[in-house]
Amino acid sequence: MEKRINPEKLKEARISRGLTKKALADRTGISRQMISNYELGKTNPGSKNLLSIIKVLDFPFTYFTAESKTFYEGTTFFRSQSAATKKSRDMQSIRLKFQKEIYDFLSQYVNFPKLRLPSMLTKSIYNITDKDIEDKVKELRNLWEISTDSPVTNLIKIAESNGIIIVESTMSDDTLDAVSEWIEDRPFIMLTDNNESAVRRRFNVAHEIGHIILHGDVESIHDYTAKDLKRVIERQANYFASCLLLPEEGFVNSLLSTRLGFYIELKKYWKVSIQAMIMRTEQLDLINEDQKLYLFKQIALKKWKKVEPLDDTIRIEIPTVYNKVFNLIVSNNLLSKQAIISSLKLPTDELEKSFNIKIRDESTMTEPTVRLRLIK
Repeated sequence: MEKRINPEKLKEARISRGLTKKALADRTGISRQMISNYELGKTNPGSKNLLSIIKVLDFPFTYFTAESKTFYEGTTFFRSQSAATKKSRDMQSIRLKFQKEIYDFLSQYVNFPKLRLPSMLTKSIYNITDKDIEDKVKELRNLWEISTDSPVTNLIKIAESNGIIIVESTMSDDTLDAVSEWIEDRPFIMLTDNNESAVRRRFNVAHEIGHIILHGDVESIHDYTAKDLKRVIERQANYFASCLLLPEEGFVNSLLSTRLGFYIELKKYWKVSIQAMIMRTEQLDLINEDQKLYLFKQIALKKWKKVEPLDDTIRIEIPTVYNKVFNLIVSNNLLSKQAIISSLKLPTDELEKSFNIKIRDESTMTEPTVRLRLIK
């Protein structure tokens, strides 16, 4: 007898690859109606059709026969969420579930860093003030032992060491930079593979940390209009990121000139984009609206809106915790690389990106009952 597939797993695999039922049908030569029947559990695919689906979606067979896992999920926040399409949002939401599965598996062998964050705001988004945001940033810097007037040296490393799970995704989408979500008792941040600059990535991560801390009262982004998303929720996360990466005292003391050329020198120190620093300068009332517009006109003339000076020289920050945990398990002979890959039942490309490794076939090793503690 042919083993029955899990209809929910088939649907999630399709969505994670950004395919509609029609697109999957066209690529496999299976009718759209039959694909729909498979996903509804009305019909189980025969061997030939299942092999076609596996080949197109590039998932292991064991993924489709595994049981679905359920866990509490909070609101999903998307960087540039007003511009992101439903298709791209759905793709990243499924990929976040993959990361939770990876985390749960690894947690059987290694203790991840303890989560250390300020208490989440539970105010309506319309009642959150700039003062609230500034206070939360100060709390965070104090908790993470970051000086209140200096740059954050490596934001991803500090966030990971304080319990936030940050991973890279294979997904590429110009309208979507990052996504974050509380899943049970951990916040997850997933970075989209857009070849973004180091400074853009740092701001994206800071922005998502802002969502994690500020927007505990948001049950669903679909409860808000596009205007609210952009002018209220996104603005608040952007302001949080600005305050975190460019603390008022330190930034003001370093701002010896508001000439465009001087911002290039500041960028080396703060590792924040010129455009973000200009916005912060206006926030602190160090320039007026007209001066800000003049600087942005200069940026447009120099064609710096998408690529600024130093974007190709500042080193990009890379998530490392999953890679460290993976190597810790393997080096202590708890499991082989192949045993981990096989147990997770997830696509090879996604696992390679998550663990920052190249997957090679290795023999499965016996699983001892040893527990390790991850060293920061």
